[in-house]
Amino acid sequence: MNPAPLPQVLAVFDDAAVGALALELSTALARAVQRDLAVVYVQSTRSLNAAALPFTQVLSVTGSQWVPLSPQDIEHAYHAQAAHLRELAARITSLHAVSWSLRVVRGNMPEAAHELSSESDLLLMATAAPLRAAAATAAAGLRRRPIVAVVSDGSPASERALQVATQLARALDGTLQVARVDAAERLLSRAQALADVVRSDVLVLPRLSLAPSALAATRCPILLVG
Repeated sequence: MNPAPLPQVLAVFDDAAVGALALELSTALARAVQRDLAVVYVQSTRSLNAAALPFTQVLSVTGSQWVPLSPQDIEHAYHAQAAHLRELAARITSLHAVSWSLRVVRGNMPEAAHELSSESDLLLMATAAPLRAAAATAAAGLRRRPIVAVVSDGSPASERALQVATQLARALDGTLQVARVDAAERLLSRAQALADVVRSDVLVLPRLSLAPSALAATRCPILLVG
């Protein structure tokens, strides 16, 4: 038997560029459901492997020339990002009186999120691939009335997701959008259909098997419930 989910909100992301947005969302949710917040920063092993290749280069700070990139450069960047995220987490959670923890793991999204999923029935995922360029816009969205979208097929699991989405929308003083579908699995199997739905600041889904291709198609964080 699997252990019962721990009473916490779990936020998993792989880049400091989306950290502020993920922390704002997960902290608001943790406050709304009266839980602690567990933050997991996933440091990409693929980036380290790529940096170890002899031909890997990156533009210099001035942008005038290409320079070699080494695993030590990536390690240094990871250390700086982790320190920045700790500062962000401390500041954001203190505003809402939410207890929190942060840990660093090595791996790749969304595989790491899948491995961590047993730790909580409320898991927020934010991946850097689609969000890096849009992070500033998305964060600015939280300064207006953010949009919380939820996909529901009428099942008990979907109703639970709708309940959590409603709580999150209220905590953010945002707008709730409900997408009714015949079967959530069918929607998740079509990346384009999912992309059409997620013109929002966060998408709430019942806990289902979410394919990596579907996650890559989204333009906002995903909250899995159940």
